[in-house]
Amino acid sequence: MANILLIDSDGKLRDRTIHFFTGSGHKIEGVDDFNRALDFIQKQPLDVVISDVHVPGGNILSLLRSIRERDSEIMLIVTSPIEEVSSVIQAIKEGAFDFVRKPFNQGELYVKVEKALEIRHLSLEAQHLRGQQNLIYKTHEVIGESPHFREVLTVIEKVSMSDSSVIVLGETGTGKELIAGLIHYNSLRAGKAFVRVNCAALPDDLLESELFGHEKGAFTGAEKLRIGRFEQADGGTIFLDEIADMSLKTQAKVLRVLQEQTFERLGSSRTKQVNVRVISATNKILEDEISTGNFRQDLFYRLNVIRLDLPPLRERREDILKLTRFFMLRYSTKMNKKIHKIHLLAEEKLLAYNWPGNIRELENIVERAIIMAVEEISPEDIYLPSDRKTASSPPVEFFIPQEGVSLEDIEKKAILQALEKCLWVQKDAARLLKISPRTLNYKISKHNIGYDGWKKNL
Repeated sequence: MANILLIDSDGKLRDRTIHFFTGSGHKIEGVDDFNRALDFIQKQPLDVVISDVHVPGGNILSLLRSIRERDSEIMLIVTSPIEEVSSVIQAIKEGAFDFVRKPFNQGELYVKVEKALEIRHLSLEAQHLRGQQNLIYKTHEVIGESPHFREVLTVIEKVSMSDSSVIVLGETGTGKELIAGLIHYNSLRAGKAFVRVNCAALPDDLLESELFGHEKGAFTGAEKLRIGRFEQADGGTIFLDEIADMSLKTQAKVLRVLQEQTFERLGSSRTKQVNVRVISATNKILEDEISTGNFRQDLFYRLNVIRLDLPPLRERREDILKLTRFFMLRYSTKMNKKIHKIHLLAEEKLLAYNWPGNIRELENIVERAIIMAVEEISPEDIYLPSDRKTASSPPVEFFIPQEGVSLEDIEKKAILQALEKCLWVQKDAARLLKISPRTLNYKISKHNIGYDGWKKNL
């Protein structure tokens, strides 16, 4: 629900508009002159102001300045007959959000208000996040001393000021979203929106609506207009995580945005123009996805202008304890516990572990350790998956016939056995084979291994 103020001297128009927006679930008040409007603006929280270009007792530019003094994020929509267009243009130049020509129908005004509310919400969210970004997104303060990771940060410092597309590759949990944020908040777009989309989190039809938006009634359940993520990111950056999980149909639409910076909302024939920088990420090997027909080669070329390969945590051993102390501070503060020390044996335990879940796994383990610890983190507070007591397994033996056997056949059989043993859950099979999920995904494609259950989960 939004708080709306309507300023118009036409009583019948005010009544109709108030009735319409109240029925749409919004809270709306109407006034007929400049002085009453100023009094209302000073006393009441507002999201949107709708005002006729000629305000009795004042003018639209004075009103706009008064709104800015009260709250710079209040969205002003100006209404006017076409002959007053010069005053409207001046108001738009000075910061009014949009214009609706009189006489207008309520549906047209409703669309403008909904878009204003989407942008206001995004702006307020960005302001909140920017309050934290000074601490989070400074490249010289990012924890990372390993040579490979320092190379990544060096590239970020060089490319942030450009508008080129960036693709971030790495295993799950290596910090791809942090890297995307570093690029955005160190660019000329830092004052605009940074919009994140997890492409694997939604079915394809919902993902399309999430990215491009939809008109009211575009499909069953589309009860109101939705502004898509590309439109919300106009002027800023959109981060498309798990890009390889998009369908070919959605990939084609994303390619068009990259090429032409245009798209249409679902259910609309009206073309929208946007100015968006695209940063994408995946833990899959896109070259393999292309060879199997799951990813468009032309989209890959558009995304792969600048490529960043993030090293897994096991290749950043010198960063493990620094990251541990960072998470210790975060969670001890959050839980109001004074846990500032970690036992030497606990440190050695962390350093000896292989970290298949990377930084995300380390964070979860430290959070649990802070919960369990009393004065310092002991080795017993560090609970790793390898701590689970398992029955000893017999040594693995292979029967090699006299005529010999292909090593690739042995590898394929080992993968199939691991998948069957883990009920075809790839991440569990990867752990059993002591390889990363990304490597297993590559080998599954290489050996053309398929399973019907995977298709059902798409």
